[in-house]
Parts: sequence; structure tokens; C-alpha cells
Amino acid sequence: MEYSAGFTKEKWSENDIAIVIELLQKDKSKNQIIEEVIESNLFQLRSPVSIKNRFNMVYNRATALNNEMQKHFLQANDYDRKALTLYSFLQAYRIPLEFYLEIIIYKYEQQEPLYRNDFQYFFEGKANISDKVSHWRLETIKRLISTLMLFFRESKMIEKIDQTKYHVNPIHISQTLKTYAERSIPLLYSFTVLEKVNER
Repeated sequence: MEYSAGFTKEKWSENDIAIVIELLQKDKSKNQIIEEVIESNLFQLRSPVSIKNRFNMVYNRATALNNEMQKHFLQANDYDRKALTLYSFLQAYRIPLEFYLEIIIYKYEQQEPLYRNDFQYFFEGKANISDKVSHWRLETIKRLISTLMLFFRESKMIEKIDQTKYHVNPIHISQTLKTYAERSIPLLYSFTVLEKVNER
């Protein structure tokens, strides 16, 4: 997966993902789904253009969940949905995934708060190893940081302590999802323990 700044416009979109998953579970094609979403304005946006702009991001994240996870998403409790929504985001983009693996887990293991500056240091580190990242404008980096914060806060993985720091927490999920994740989805399971992912 390439480094991409494509998630500057990403929203949490939990309800939109649920809408797309429901239609996927009815075996509808991508084209059929977008037609239905636009026709009935299921995302409740102002124009077909804004729906189309949102749709691809939502569709990519909905399809990042396998069939089992999609089914669970539709009847899940709030914590499970948050975990699956975060998972869909980390599966879609390399930067958020690496931030989680390299910074969030490390902070939790060290029992240290996450500081606002940690986001900046992370991007500086990536700019040193990637030509692509080194050419991103400061404004782009700010927007990416803002999106990362949104996702980790919405999932309740980080909680604000004050203006400069956050407390890092594992996500509580149902025993059913936890057992399934431990057996089949190491990344999702890691949300509950914040330990390095052991891909098998």
C-alpha cells in the first residue's frame, strides 16, 4: 500500500458504512448501491456530486470488512461498531495504520500520554524515508493530523486530557467479536490489548 494523503476528506461515516453494508448484504453491485444512495439521498448530503465524492471512500471502507464483520457491524453494539469503523479506516490507508502500530501501541506500552507533537514527529519521520511524504504541504499535513485525531478520538482509543495531550486506551468490544478477532483478525484484536500485531 502506497503512502497517500487521500484521507484528508475522510469522515467518521459510521452510519454511511452501515447503509452500504446493508446493500452489500443484499448482493447489490457497486453501481446499484451508488444509484440507490443517490436516488434516496441515503447519506443525507446536499447534492449528487457530494454523495459521489463521499461514496467511494465509504464503499472502500465497507468492503475492507469481510462478510462476517459486515454482518456483525449491522447488529453490533456501539463499541463494536466503533472498533470496526476504525478498522475499516486503518485497512484503507497506510499512514493511519502505521501511526497506530508505531505510535499508539508504543505510547500505551510505555504508559505515556500521546502528545499533539507526536503527530508532527511521526510525519517528520515519514518525510525522512519517503519522497512522497516529504513533498506534502504543511497544510496537507495539518489536515491529515486532524483526520487522525478525529478517528482515534471517535473510536475512544484516545481521550483528551488537556490541550496538548491524550490518554491512550484499548477499545472494549463484545466477547463475540473479541473471540472472532483473536482467531481471525489480528489487527482488530490488537485494539483490545494495544499490543504489537502478530499477523499469522
